[in-house]
Amino acid sequence: METPVTPQHFLTYRDEQTSAADGTYWIPRIPRPILMLRDEADGVVLPFEPHMLLSAAHAEGSLVPSIKYVLLPNQRPPSKEGHIFADNTKALIDAVAAWLVEQQL
Repeated sequence: METPVTPQHFLTYRDEQTSAADGTYWIPRIPRPILMLRDEADGVVLPFEPHMLLSAAHAEGSLVPSIKYVLLPNQRPPSKEGHIFADNTKALIDAVAAWLVEQQL
């Protein structure tokens, strides 16, 4: 059965000792194009975390056909609001729309 997967599956549960949702284990098993977005003012996801996921998605044997990471500029200080793109929705929409065009969707 197919189930939609969101970034929360990978970035919310970082510690494999407390959760089975270790992103670097699961992301290479997604046989679909992936778009990862991070707001520069994200105070929850640390700046190095998307790069760990990118590396895992590019690893030998990965099923991921393509992956793109976009860091959305935001001059505000890191916060929980930055994690949900609270004041950066236009940049979020533009990045998603551009990726959908790239994917010819």
